[in-house]
Amino acid sequence: MSDTFSYLKFWFKATNQHGIHSPFIYRFVTEGLYIKHKYCRSKSLNIFFKCINYFKPNSIALVEVNKLLKNKVKKEFPSLSFEEPFDIKYYGTLVTESQILAMKNYAKQQPNGIIYIGDIRKNKTSKEFWDKLLLTDFVTVSVDMYFGGLLFFHKTQAQEHFKIRI
Repeated sequence: MSDTFSYLKFWFKATNQHGIHSPFIYRFVTEGLYIKHKYCRSKSLNIFFKCINYFKPNSIALVEVNKLLKNKVKKEFPSLSFEEPFDIKYYGTLVTESQILAMKNYAKQQPNGIIYIGDIRKNKTSKEFWDKLLLTDFVTVSVDMYFGGLLFFHKTQAQEHFKIRI
């Protein structure tokens, strides 16, 4: 499937803030994702930086990423720590079963934690793993933004999956 067709298919199934009935996700979309500030040219990283700005974590983990990204994060958010416990975990892409297991363990340790996965449609395998994550019992809320995805683990919330146009 071509990238253009894949994006158009997503676009027609996704919604903007007007189709969201969750106050938590509505606020995130309107006050976080839709702000005009652009951090970088990569759409996936720009979304991730908007997540950091909105959720204001104390500490983040950058899983399997290069030093350049860590430097960009430090430059934009100098007060952020890279020490445990992590409020947000960032995965550049998703391609292994061990990553899913690590996310499940993180969800148990940090029930209010957040996982951001960049490039969830990088290839067929990444998309299959994303879809597999949505079926797990530890993910209660997901936000698919085409260029990246967010996972939440709030046990008190009903399971919901959102597709948001950026």
